[in-house]
Amino acid sequence: MAKLRKRKPKYSLYTSNNSAWRKYQRKLKQKTAKKKALGRLPVYVLVLCICAVLIKAGFYLLEQGPGRAGTQSPSEDTQIEKIGFSGLKQIIDPQDFINLKEPVIHKQIKGLGYGFHTSLDPKLQKSIIAMMDRRWSRHIGIVVMEPQTGRILAMASYNKNGHEDKNPCLSAAIPAASLFKIVSAAAAIETCGFDPDTQLSYNGRKYTLYRSQLEKKENKYTNHVTLEKAFAESVNPAFGKIGMHYLGKTILEKYAASFGFNRKIDFSLPLETSIARISDKSYNWAEIACGFNDTTLISPLHAAMMAAAIVNRGQMMKPFIIERVSAEDQLVYKNKTEEFDSPIAPETARKLRVLMNSSVVSGTASGSFRGGKSRTILENFDVGGKTGSINNNAEHIKFDWFAGYAEHKKTSGKIAVSILIAHEKYIGTRAPEYFRKIVYQYFQNNIKTAGSS
Repeated sequence: MAKLRKRKPKYSLYTSNNSAWRKYQRKLKQKTAKKKALGRLPVYVLVLCICAVLIKAGFYLLEQGPGRAGTQSPSEDTQIEKIGFSGLKQIIDPQDFINLKEPVIHKQIKGLGYGFHTSLDPKLQKSIIAMMDRRWSRHIGIVVMEPQTGRILAMASYNKNGHEDKNPCLSAAIPAASLFKIVSAAAAIETCGFDPDTQLSYNGRKYTLYRSQLEKKENKYTNHVTLEKAFAESVNPAFGKIGMHYLGKTILEKYAASFGFNRKIDFSLPLETSIARISDKSYNWAEIACGFNDTTLISPLHAAMMAAAIVNRGQMMKPFIIERVSAEDQLVYKNKTEEFDSPIAPETARKLRVLMNSSVVSGTASGSFRGGKSRTILENFDVGGKTGSINNNAEHIKFDWFAGYAEHKKTSGKIAVSILIAHEKYIGTRAPEYFRKIVYQYFQNNIKTAGSS
């Protein structure tokens, strides 16, 4: 019995061999699986790359928003960086502002939708563009400004001979002519104690400037006028003598600079610098003071600023035509009202208003304010201004200026206006006539009590 127990099972060898064989088969399968896995590795990598690309594309489309694939635009939560005044000038196209008829300019810039909200009065702007007499004019430049803020209410222009891309309102290529008498009169009032009743004398004709007319002499042919009348009638020898004998180079330079000549005026559009070059020769002082020269240059926009300073108690505001800018409905720029300079004291401004009012009522601009309708304007408004004219004989052009203001007597609403016309062979609508029409048009739209024209 014991011998039978010690005998090994019949299938023990087979069982042992079968276990080894199974281990061998398992190892073989593992090696085969590893080889297959290694063979599939490139496929796995490719699938992962495709998934990564798809995920990235999905996020990109989400950022773009529905229906806007291919257009770079921030999400609602993204804040667009604000821009300063220098940044504003870099993204503005000046040609967009030539005879602009709508108050807002919409443009795409670097994939963003911008809205430039201007200061223009649409009704006034359109009416001025419509009233421009292009038939006999080489150039026209008209600027209307709100004196107390510097806001540009209208800026309309015309350029003949294929120069539509140029804006005469911003060009300082035209002689200022007698507009400079505003500067000379202000200097005489503040530094020499002149007032509207100060007596002046001159010999010869009003609109010439010979050296003999500047001598300090009086005879039976001498004419006597007040400063007010000399200004209103634009008497050149009277102002020439003021420049030569009372003001001189230093004072003329000082007041020219305070009124903005020879200085950069920051504006969002490319505004040329007005020039007043004064030599050491006394006769040149006379030429500069009365405007009898072609070297003192001014732009219509700057001329409007000068008129605005007179009606704004001597305070000259920095001009602006862009009130605010939005990008994708986010505010990125807002204008700040700023003072440019205070060239004269309030009392000086008051005296200058007397001179400028006489220019309209009884002086060189009075011809445009005759008749019943014009009298209605004079009854409702305190108006004043200065005319200026000079010829360019080489090009057969007569430059015609008016810079002035209007203040409603009841509401105190006010505007400053400058008009430049370059007449050709025939004289069309004169600058003071434009002024009268603009005054009526603006206040008709904004003040119901304004008179009719």
